[in-house]
Amino acid sequence: MRLSRAFQRTNKGTLLTGAVVIAVALAVIAVVLARAKAASEPREMLLADGTQIVLLNGTGAHPAEGFPQKREVEIRGTGEVFIKTQQRDKPLVVRTGLMVLTVDGESALRASVSSERVGEQAEVLYGHVWAAKAYASPFSEPDVLVGGEMSMVNRSIDLMEKETFDRAELIRWSDSVIAAASRHRVEGK
Repeated sequence: MRLSRAFQRTNKGTLLTGAVVIAVALAVIAVVLARAKAASEPREMLLADGTQIVLLNGTGAHPAEGFPQKREVEIRGTGEVFIKTQQRDKPLVVRTGLMVLTVDGESALRASVSSERVGEQAEVLYGHVWAAKAYASPFSEPDVLVGGEMSMVNRSIDLMEKETFDRAELIRWSDSVIAAASRHRVEGK
């Protein structure tokens, strides 16, 4: 009889400990899933000069020290960004792993960037963008892009190519990500 009561207390203690461990594990899983969902949703960054940057899929934007006087932004990560600029005295310089994009006047563009630094592209919805390679190359002539034009860089074959695209898809995409991003604002300079 005594053995059975001691055994019952031990079982209750084990069950209680197990329940606590399961509850903590479920709470940790819920936090991890919530953070993963938030990280995958578009986030909006509004900079001091009025530039709007929408960050997607693990990308980050880092304005230069002294922004907006030094009007430069570095994009890091792997994913896409959408950038809208307003007319200013000097252009916005956007640096990615493989490209330097000089964005002049009122412009909008989508950039696909990669931390692996093999291939990237920039598509201009409207405005003017000069796209250049961010690395030394004997073929370093920049592409001058306007609405409906894109530039793709492939470092493994040292190629930069200018193409045209249908802006309708980019308009639909940008409208969708801007609406979603406005719910998730991040600090900008």
